[in-house]
Amino acid sequence: MQHNLVIRGHDLSAIQTPQALAEKTQEKGIHNLQFALNASFPDLRSDQVAMNPGMGTYFKNLFAKHEIQIALLSCYSNLIHPDVKKREEILRKFESYLRYASYFGASMVASETGSVIPDLGYTEDNFKDETFVTLIEVIKRLVKKGEEYKTMVGIEGGLNHPLYSVEKTKELLAAVDSPYLGIILDPTNFVTEKTQDSMVDLVKDAFSSYGDKICALHLKDYRVENGKIIPVSLGKGIIKYKEILEIVDSYKPYCYIVLEETKNDDIVTARELIEALEVQA
Repeated sequence: MQHNLVIRGHDLSAIQTPQALAEKTQEKGIHNLQFALNASFPDLRSDQVAMNPGMGTYFKNLFAKHEIQIALLSCYSNLIHPDVKKREEILRKFESYLRYASYFGASMVASETGSVIPDLGYTEDNFKDETFVTLIEVIKRLVKKGEEYKTMVGIEGGLNHPLYSVEKTKELLAAVDSPYLGIILDPTNFVTEKTQDSMVDLVKDAFSSYGDKICALHLKDYRVENGKIIPVSLGKGIIKYKEILEIVDSYKPYCYIVLEETKNDDIVTARELIEALEVQA
């Protein structure tokens, strides 16, 4: 089976213009982008005031000329920021992305859940019941807007966030029952040096538990250095990508596979590794 590969636009270096991004993505043989405006073009204003139909249509048409689609429109933010005023600004920005995503040709807007400390660092306060209640309230609000604009809210979890396990993800999905809430699964986000051998089982568990809600998979290779998980380009680490892709294929054919942290020329190598699996199959 062929795979619907995606790269993050900001994993391509030295990109100065939208035209260059389109050309470089096409050169790599990739047809889908996870597009973060502020990451790819930091000098381009992309807040809630700046977002507009013209901007979305411009990028959609430009990328289409190069056979590229915006698969995920990124609005990665601290959705549970402890400063209520700052959180409101963040949520309004996300809502504006939901409003204009269709003009970009994107079916979803993506973010992690965030942290109760401003710098997104580690704190056990993220695991408190009251923090999870706040997260549910935030996601309900965003999903309501997603339903209004017919755009999916894609949420990604991780060990340092309130959405830190398969079980907590199931709790969120039970609390926010909507076809416009999707889960972006990044299994590397959920493992440590001690638990990384169980990653394939984690992926199996996630797909068997809420596979109908998974809207994209981040395939992030890694090494273990000094007890820490260090992301690397696909093929340069130890992730069991073949086994993971087999699970995805069995549940979600043609699901978006985001080659997160695979950069520049390594994108071609990663694509060829996955294409080799397709030939073997």
